[in-house]
Amino acid sequence: MCGIAGIVKMEGPFASKEVPALQQMLCAQNHRGPDGSGIYQDTRVLLGHRRLSILDLSEAGRQPMANEDETLWVSCNGEIYNFQELREELARVGHVFRSKTDTEILLHGYETWGLEELLRRLRGMFAFALYDSPSSGRPWRLILAKDRFGMKPLYYYQDPRQFLFASEVRALLKSGLVPKEKNLEAWVQFLRFGSVPTPHTTVKGVRSLPAAHYMEIGPQGARTVRYWDPLAFQVSGPDARVDAPPYRRTRELLEESLRLHLISDVPTGIFLSGGVDSSALVALACRARKEPVTTVSLSFDESRYDESPYSDLVAKRFGTRHRRVSIQAKGFFADLPSFFRSMDQPSADGINTYMVCKAAKTAGLTVVLSGAGADEIFLGYNHLKLHSALNGVWQAFSKAPPAIRGMAAHALASTCVLSGFHGADRLAGLKEGSLDSAYLVFRGLFSDRQIQGLTGLGERNLARRNMIPLESTLSRLPLTEALRFFDLTLYLQNQLLKDSDSMSMAHSIEMRLPFLDHHLAEWVFSLPDRWKIQKRINKPLLVNAVGEDLPREVWARPKMGFTLPIGEWLRQNSGPMESAALSGGFLDKRAVAQVFSRFRTGDIHWSRPWALVVAARFES
Repeated sequence: MCGIAGIVKMEGPFASKEVPALQQMLCAQNHRGPDGSGIYQDTRVLLGHRRLSILDLSEAGRQPMANEDETLWVSCNGEIYNFQELREELARVGHVFRSKTDTEILLHGYETWGLEELLRRLRGMFAFALYDSPSSGRPWRLILAKDRFGMKPLYYYQDPRQFLFASEVRALLKSGLVPKEKNLEAWVQFLRFGSVPTPHTTVKGVRSLPAAHYMEIGPQGARTVRYWDPLAFQVSGPDARVDAPPYRRTRELLEESLRLHLISDVPTGIFLSGGVDSSALVALACRARKEPVTTVSLSFDESRYDESPYSDLVAKRFGTRHRRVSIQAKGFFADLPSFFRSMDQPSADGINTYMVCKAAKTAGLTVVLSGAGADEIFLGYNHLKLHSALNGVWQAFSKAPPAIRGMAAHALASTCVLSGFHGADRLAGLKEGSLDSAYLVFRGLFSDRQIQGLTGLGERNLARRNMIPLESTLSRLPLTEALRFFDLTLYLQNQLLKDSDSMSMAHSIEMRLPFLDHHLAEWVFSLPDRWKIQKRINKPLLVNAVGEDLPREVWARPKMGFTLPIGEWLRQNSGPMESAALSGGFLDKRAVAQVFSRFRTGDIHWSRPWALVVAARFES
């Protein structure tokens, strides 16, 4: 886990300001790599790197790293988990390695297999810049590549004269070469989702490279290519090819992923919430390692949110070195300034990840495994389980005339208001009959009408341009399969993974996500739903794959998301929090006050006033 940055000169030579600009970009990312830095420069490219040492702690692991004749250079953020296997394969064809790092695999793999085949072989989380210099005898090109799920961030800015990239948006701004102009479209999307969807950012002109894509920059300009598509592995309906229970193969892939994710030259542990996902990781890790595993969890005085009885049970069963940190409201509010400083892009979530990463750092860990991604892979969310009912209703609803859809949406919203459903106001958007309007019912934050009130923007400015990727492809799928894809590409990529990266890096910790190994994901995607969805067991494929290693008390209880008692704490301090939200200059103050008023009366979920606090603090 590191920070990368670079400048490509598209016209003319480098000026005296570019090297200091790159140095400022690296300084802005010191927290991502406190163990060292490096810069490479030629007439065309400046490459920079901040290092968090995980593998080969010696100077041989320093980046940017070159091949033998220095025609190729790479700066990488992340981990290639199958590097040992690839290293052996490359050594057999004559490559000599000068380090014991995973990064060197990228150089020799590119030389031997080319870019597309290299990316196909990589198992890991990564965002890297690989420079193929003109001294190789080929036209120069810089390649930016991002892992399949978007676990590692990569942002860029381009004008006719230069191309800049970095691991963080604020690093690009620190260069002094990127104008700081607010992107209103990104803020509208934040109010819709609680995060900023890729490729947008809050800075106009700065974009995020999407997951499973690479970008090639060369004399002819830039082009972006998708190299992996999760839809290619999805199965729609029953599949007679998988009649036998697939638990053994699932277990094998889980064990393989854990084994690879545990490779490290620094102290490594596991976040243990006490839920199915983290408990499964602990069970498998304890079987894979001879020495005791270190686990970290949070506890709360508010029993409704406290999972410590379950995390304590799992820790005791497997004999882990367990560290439980108690969080109270006073500590939560004291940590908020540091939390907001850690945020590179606004998120209505992430404070839970910040807290547990802080606990892991205090425990002396540098690498921590997390269960994030399991709900997306193993279908753990409730809205993903309503497949038969939702698909039939949606097929009829989406084909109805707009007037009929509008009346039905209004009636449904009115019914939900009476029943106390917090998301009733988002149901009005269903009149459009589009996939994104259906998704926003489950994942939306504010409705379009509320966003108009908060921002003062007209309806035309709220158009959902490019919000949903592959809309035409998804329209051929049943609704619930489209929702699963949205959770992977929108919620997971734009919120959970961004939060995981920024909050772990704020504490100079590498967070690893074993459930997002693409071999495991492709296998699970290919299985019919009957193995993944059952009425009485959440994530039955995962539960049955781990088997008796998983305590019944963990998987037999109702699903509990890993969250803090933020709603209760906000109510106790709603006055100061409202003042914080009103201090921002971006949103209409009367509309902000109305949101807090509705929160106090219990009409809306805490995530909405909290999002307004985030918006104000991020902008300040």
